[in-house]
Amino acid sequence: MYLSLTVTIGPGLAATVAANIVGGGYDYRETISPWFRSVFYLQPDPDLMTGTPVLFRLHAVSALLLFAAWPFTRLVHMLTAPLGYLTRPCIVYRSRDVRLGARAPHRGWERAG
Repeated sequence: MYLSLTVTIGPGLAATVAANIVGGGYDYRETISPWFRSVFYLQPDPDLMTGTPVLFRLHAVSALLLFAAWPFTRLVHMLTAPLGYLTRPCIVYRSRDVRLGARAPHRGWERAG
């Protein structure tokens, strides 16, 4: 998931630096915003993206791919339990051993019934 987040954030940051800080500036509100609105209304108009810089297009495509994969990853938990998501272990291993040990397990590491 970190890779897909980096692939989404990277072109957006690079586009901002390249177009707005280093270059003469690019007003995305005239091209990208109407295109995003058309996608949001389920009537996409690809002609609105023809004049945009490549980095902005890569950022938009990678964001759409990230949103498509979102429900199938653990990122979906940040919408339902945002505080517990931050402290939850990456992979939960549960022992099949009947002896649990002397200490009580941490949250998220309880024995599966």
